[in-house]
Amino acid sequence: MPASEFSHFVDMCEKVRQTASKNAKVTAIAEYLIKLKDVDGGSDTSLAAAVLFMSGAIFPKGSGLALNVGFNTVMRSLSEIARLEPEEIQKIYLKHGDMGALAEYVVSKRQQSPLVAQQLLLPDLHDQLRKIADAAGSGAAEAKRKILTGLLINSSPLEAKYLIKIAAGELRVGVVEGLVELAIAKAFGRDVPSIRQAMLLSGDIAQVALLAKKDALSTAVMKPLAPLSFMLADVMFSAEEIKQYYNKPLICEFKYDGIRVQLHKFGGKVKMFSRKLEDVASSFPEIVSAVSLLPSEFILDGEVLAYRDGRPLHFQELQKRLRRKIVTDRLMGEIPVVYVPYDIMYLDGQPLIDRPLTERKKLLSQIRFKDPLIDLGYRVVSTAQEITCAFKESRDAGHEGLVVKELESEYHPGKRGRHWTKLKHELDTVDAVIVIAEYGHGKRAGTLSDYTFAVRDEHDGGSLKTIGKAYSGLTDAEIAKMTDKLRSITVRDEGYRLVVRPEIVLEVAFDSIQKSDRHNSGFALRFPRIKYIRTDKTVRDIDTMEKVQRIYEHQSHLKSR
Repeated sequence: MPASEFSHFVDMCEKVRQTASKNAKVTAIAEYLIKLKDVDGGSDTSLAAAVLFMSGAIFPKGSGLALNVGFNTVMRSLSEIARLEPEEIQKIYLKHGDMGALAEYVVSKRQQSPLVAQQLLLPDLHDQLRKIADAAGSGAAEAKRKILTGLLINSSPLEAKYLIKIAAGELRVGVVEGLVELAIAKAFGRDVPSIRQAMLLSGDIAQVALLAKKDALSTAVMKPLAPLSFMLADVMFSAEEIKQYYNKPLICEFKYDGIRVQLHKFGGKVKMFSRKLEDVASSFPEIVSAVSLLPSEFILDGEVLAYRDGRPLHFQELQKRLRRKIVTDRLMGEIPVVYVPYDIMYLDGQPLIDRPLTERKKLLSQIRFKDPLIDLGYRVVSTAQEITCAFKESRDAGHEGLVVKELESEYHPGKRGRHWTKLKHELDTVDAVIVIAEYGHGKRAGTLSDYTFAVRDEHDGGSLKTIGKAYSGLTDAEIAKMTDKLRSITVRDEGYRLVVRPEIVLEVAFDSIQKSDRHNSGFALRFPRIKYIRTDKTVRDIDTMEKVQRIYEHQSHLKSR
């Protein structure tokens, strides 16, 4: 049997899932990748598909492709296969609590079989998933369902389990992209730093696997129009803490209350990637038009703000511009936006991420931006007093706070560290993900308005730990939309509350953090309130237990002082 059969991929996933050892996981993946070296007649389509699937993706980042297969489409496919009513399938789903497990069960009981049984190959599976992504128009939903049903009919129960997990972006066998990188290095005898450098430049793990196989990692290049992971900042809580830690001059910029956007211009094309690495350019046509007029080709890092008369508008105004298929002149007039570039990673054929920030700033300043691209500037600060004054100026101008950056810092895609540090309020907000939703009372009866949320514990395998429950901050209209969304991602219905897939990210404000045994984190946010629904972020972007612990310790220090 050829190694490119999907069944071999599934067997490897089961082997990886059943071991807790990181080294054993890497070895199992590497041994599987070795078997894919010489299949497909040199086209390497199986290898590319396998590493994408293992990384929790189907298509490369920035490809613009997405399955957009909803819960109802999967349920209808499974209903057809099992010849059960959707309500019966729903009951079975609530029993299993997992889409993959549901698919495995239903296919094991299926009443409909393929006319001609044949082994599902990785390249064929990827092609069919591409057809689902390409389906458009009034008949798209039905076309997607038919393709998915055909794949499930031709799958074994275990293959169906993993097919649905891949389609839902929930492979979850204890593998992250970093482990796949280690496995690629092991499979093809390459050193890990070379693999990671190639990933920083290309951002495409399938491409990196192919280059590793061919011993061509040194040829990896940064590709405009393909997104890089964003460099991330740490957080500190006072000007004095920043001064004491760095004790040297720092670049100081305003912390903007918008959405982080990576702006690419290349070959007459413009793309704007959000933190989710989704292209959001269609939401901001005036920015695209202005960028198109510039002669240079570049990759910028910056922020999109709703902005009028020299001041930022509320973040919720900006959200009205997101996910719009058509942005009218009227909407652009009602909610004008600007793009504030503060870093540059690529300019006219030259990658810049390994150059110091001062040099990148100089190159950025040479681009003659046009409205609505604006440069709000930066300064160099050396003392706590200068940082405090800059913080006040930022707040007075309507921004969130400050970001301070080391002058010599390189751009590190996907990494969080103290090369960049945020200074916001004394007590920061926390980005957390909803894990439980409860029905409200009174005028909110029948709607899911009370949300238990969690942060990530990096010291416990990235598990989610709850830190609070919030029921204030959203409008009735927002709660109605949230109710529909939460019902669509339900894992388990417990009557008065729903356990949901961790997808919806909230930015939560609070008065303080206290020790508590009500939540498995050991902490609770006091008087939490929802500041924003962060549609621009995924569960990968939520805050960590380490940040919660640091906020707790910092407030204790302030109280004792």
